[in-house]
Amino acid sequence: MSDVLLEVNDLHVSFFLTEGIVRAVSGVSFQIERGKTLGIVGESGCGKSVTARAILNMVRPPGRIVSGEINYYGQSDTPIDLAKLDPHGAEIRRIRWGEISMIFQEPMTSLSPVHTIGNQMIEAIRLHMDMSKQDAAAHAVGLLARVGLAQPERLLTRYRHELSGGMRQRVMIAMALSCNPKLLIADEPTTAVDVTTQAQILNLMRDLQQEFGMAIIFITHALGVIAEVADHVVVMYLGEEAEVADVDTIYYKAAHPYTQALLRSIPRHDIKLDRLETIEGNVPDPMNMPDGCKFHPRCRHYDPGKCANPALLQIGEQHWSRCARAHEINPQLSRTEQPS
Repeated sequence: MSDVLLEVNDLHVSFFLTEGIVRAVSGVSFQIERGKTLGIVGESGCGKSVTARAILNMVRPPGRIVSGEINYYGQSDTPIDLAKLDPHGAEIRRIRWGEISMIFQEPMTSLSPVHTIGNQMIEAIRLHMDMSKQDAAAHAVGLLARVGLAQPERLLTRYRHELSGGMRQRVMIAMALSCNPKLLIADEPTTAVDVTTQAQILNLMRDLQQEFGMAIIFITHALGVIAEVADHVVVMYLGEEAEVADVDTIYYKAAHPYTQALLRSIPRHDIKLDRLETIEGNVPDPMNMPDGCKFHPRCRHYDPGKCANPALLQIGEQHWSRCARAHEINPQLSRTEQPS
């Protein structure tokens, strides 16, 4: 069986509004191997969460998957194209949560306000696993204990508003792991918690990944978090890959001005600054995209003669960048690593 678990090829997702068409994802391609962690990083509005929802065929109207493939190699070397499945059909419902689960961005809105934690967990477990209600409850208690929650039996009768942000996040992780998924999609799972709880959650996810052998797609806007969890990284900007590489290459040989700007904005203990560096400007309106390179209005290296319409080019072994001046702006790149 191949090591590749999921392969996304030329994915396009658009939202059809009365004001016009918003192309939220424009031709994104990547793959993730079994047991590995892929980090997807970028500012808000760059298409990260839409990409995650597309994998589960859960893009909300008026959005839809326009084209592309999402090949899932769950049971064999013969893939299932998730993009072609009926979003409400039995096959995709079997895969959602049963084989691919997701920790949503905000646990306060992801958990039901009118159902107890036990109601929600037991329902998900019984939908995908052949268990009685009592066995499912025992399984839920075990999962809540595994993610470090005290008195898990009592938690089954609690509602979301009775839990802290860190507790809600741990409940979401327990629910996502309830059916032993092959792939876990974590959409900014540490955004709503403090730094101490963030570190605990990251350590917990690493431990659970080793225990269950699952692959993880970790979505965040913080490159500092990516350094701790990811094997490979996709840097997204306005629905496209700006740069793709292994995590060490991203940190030591970043070749795209956007990736470099994100790295400069990370606080460092070895450099004293009066204030953190920020990326100039804002993410453009997706209904009014800039011509040519989408990052050029914010780029300090922009050259109209060279940066007209850059493609995603391979500039090294397992290293791609959507920048026509990659070798000019990063002298660390070997001159033998030429675009192919």
